Amino acid sequence: MSYKLRLCTEHISREISAGGLMPAFKSFEEDLCEGTVRGLDVDQFSSLSEWVSWLKWSSVVLDENDYLKAAVQALRLAPKMAGTDYGTSRQRDLGQLWADTIRGFLGEIAFAKWLKERFGISAELDYRRGPLEEFLPSDIKSVKGRPPRLKISVKTTKFGGVWLDVPGAQIKHSDVYVLVRVGITRDHLLAFFKKISVFRDKFFKEALERGIAGKDELEEIWGSLPEFAHVPAYVAGFLDKAEIAEFLDNEKSIILADGEVKIKKVIINKFLGYWHPAVPDYEREVREQLKRKGKSIRDDMKIEFVGIQNFSKELHFLASSGVLKRKQEDWEKVITRL
Repeated sequence: MSYKLRLCTEHISREISAGGLMPAFKSFEEDLCEGTVRGLDVDQFSSLSEWVSWLKWSSVVLDENDYLKAAVQALRLAPKMAGTDYGTSRQRDLGQLWADTIRGFLGEIAFAKWLKERFGISAELDYRRGPLEEFLPSDIKSVKGRPPRLKISVKTTKFGGVWLDVPGAQIKHSDVYVLVRVGITRDHLLAFFKKISVFRDKFFKEALERGIAGKDELEEIWGSLPEFAHVPAYVAGFLDKAEIAEFLDNEKSIILADGEVKIKKVIINKFLGYWHPAVPDYEREVREQLKRKGKSIRDDMKIEFVGIQNFSKELHFLASSGVLKRKQEDWEKVITRL
């Protein structure tokens, strides 16, 4: 663990223990700090204390009803969605796709809940999905009962995630892109099923009646299942397309790129612009930008993005979390336009 990450984790732990942050963040301290340190979010603040104050303002907690809403909508849509895993050609099974889709909807629900809690704005979400050519430009269907004046797209990642990743063809459709980080474990779906007693009332009942398992065995299994807990989330920031509109017509535009130079590779942790992993021109432009910054980089060095092993072989528009706007005064300007 790096010094910055350890310092952040210790600070978050103290804040939770002292009541400065919601208890829902407990057990997510390292994941929470991993995203904000690797994404350089914390560098936008004068101190960890200032960042924690902002984090408290940016946070919401999702309850059982929020999760159920996400699960229902995800179950409706998951069978219709592409099964390709993020960044790979591996196919996810439907159960995994459903769980991943739940996480995405939790981010949207968190954003709507946050708008209500922080700004008193009632926003209705639009749960429709479709192929790229039918891309829905806004995840917000209505604001205070009327159509929103801005098209807002919400992207969700785990606490440790760094990237707001928009398929290249979609970047021109929405006005504002919001990144929401959700604190969720890999067993969230099982924990929810235990909470609403799917296992005890249906699954275990069937196993018992059919003689597949006895009461003692089922009780042992029940005790080993994870417990459902409220889900912490926070609005990490947003990208206002109007501020970069002049660059979007050129699908090779890389507005900024920076990273850490290692022995054989460069780890990109600050980026805004288009990226295509199968087109060498993008790597060349990144190297040129790093050289102009005075960094010693060879042409044979591999370009990697922090936290991403492989990209899907298509055009992306990427914004690292550290380049997003996030402060209250920035949001207030968006809200007046919404």
